[in-house]
Amino acid sequence: MTIAKSLTHDLDSIRAIVFREGDFYVAQCLELDISTQARDLDAVLERLDLTIEAECAMCIERGQKPFEGICAAPNYYHELWEKRTVKLARVHVPIDKHFPRVEAALAKAA
Repeated sequence: MTIAKSLTHDLDSIRAIVFREGDFYVAQCLELDISTQARDLDAVLERLDLTIEAECAMCIERGQKPFEGICAAPNYYHELWEKRTVKLARVHVPIDKHFPRVEAALAKAA
């Protein structure tokens, strides 16, 4: 089992697990406890990009390093990652300037 920890080093990649919850898709980052939701897959991935970019900008505005103080996601989401079913391809990832490697996968929520 993966244990969620505080972010204590620079990340060079980030993973996001996407799952359905009711009428919405939820996208949850694993290395950072950042998430968003939308009614379809394309929209949830686009919103996740925007949310991550906004979190980065807010940290910088406060005079912090990008994502400073944001912990990893709770263990539940890491366990969903282990049960992922489909890797999601992404055409455009605006946050690539922060994370050279971004990986997203679809899972069924437990």
